[in-house]
Amino acid sequence: MSQDFESIERDVGAAVDGDPAAVAERVRTITLGALSHGKLDTDALKQVTDAVLKGAQQGIERPDRERTEAIREAVRGLDEALATAAQATLLAVKEAVGRGSEYSRQEIRGTLDQLGAMESNFLRTLSDAGRGATGLARATLHELAEHARNSGTAVGGRVANAGADLARAVADLTREQVQSGAQTLRNEAGLLAALASGMLRGIADRLHPAGSDNGKGGPRDPQT
Repeated sequence: MSQDFESIERDVGAAVDGDPAAVAERVRTITLGALSHGKLDTDALKQVTDAVLKGAQQGIERPDRERTEAIREAVRGLDEALATAAQATLLAVKEAVGRGSEYSRQEIRGTLDQLGAMESNFLRTLSDAGRGATGLARATLHELAEHARNSGTAVGGRVANAGADLARAVADLTREQVQSGAQTLRNEAGLLAALASGMLRGIADRLHPAGSDNGKGGPRDPQT
């Protein structure tokens, strides 16, 4: 993934220091746009999440109470964007399973493992951001990480809803491929991540079509 992470930080910073009511939606849109470039894999998720959290901390110039609320809203927007990324990955795995031997079973299983780790990776990155922050931002991020661990996240809920069924489907596919001696036609690493990224672009375009004010108060999909 070729990304200008400083640009992501600047965009998130501007969003956080803007209209408080629009912070979550704008951060969600920025995150989706960043994730839909290149391959939607673990490295991309971590790098974009890091950039978003850095931008959220750097963009605060309001009084303390509003600063706390802005960080909360930024993290909520990030969580919602990651849930949408999880949805795209779920769709990609479903398509790969449905197309049988066209995709390497190792890559399908690896992507399923990545999907299962999305929530824990998000929580780890959030905790790391808290440790690297100072003052009110540090306290707020720690509180948000603890609350998310106890109450769950949007991304974790999205994965839990479909993960078990997908795991069974992948196990069945693996048995079928082994029993039939099927040869995979697509063994190149990253093809499934690229497929997931393409699906994420489709979701993001549907959420924020061209001319919708770049996600500032644009249409929302109730399923994302």
